[in-house]
Amino acid sequence: MTEEEIGKKIEFIIEQQAQFAADIQALREVQAADSALMKESFLTLRESYHTLTGAVTTIVSLVGNLADAQERTEGKVAELAEAQARTDERLNVFIDVVERYISRNGKQGSEGPA
Repeated sequence: MTEEEIGKKIEFIIEQQAQFAADIQALREVQAADSALMKESFLTLRESYHTLTGAVTTIVSLVGNLADAQERTEGKVAELAEAQARTDERLNVFIDVVERYISRNGKQGSEGPA
């Protein structure tokens, strides 16, 4: 191998080494940018997670309050139904008394002086 060929090979190796160094530097820059982006994405996701956790906690609390209110409402409706039934019974008794009174007085009125 001649000195010129050796020089060309050395020059080629030096150029390849320079290209590798430039490629590695470019990869380092890309990796640094990706790391920064990933860190920013992680922080955003963590913030979203905390917000979502708070929202779910609020919804669970509201559903619990709603269930309690539903139970109270059902209790009040049952009380009203019982009161209505008692009122119906008393009203039926009153109607029976009035009907008996009218039927007795009606018979006496029609049998009275003519």
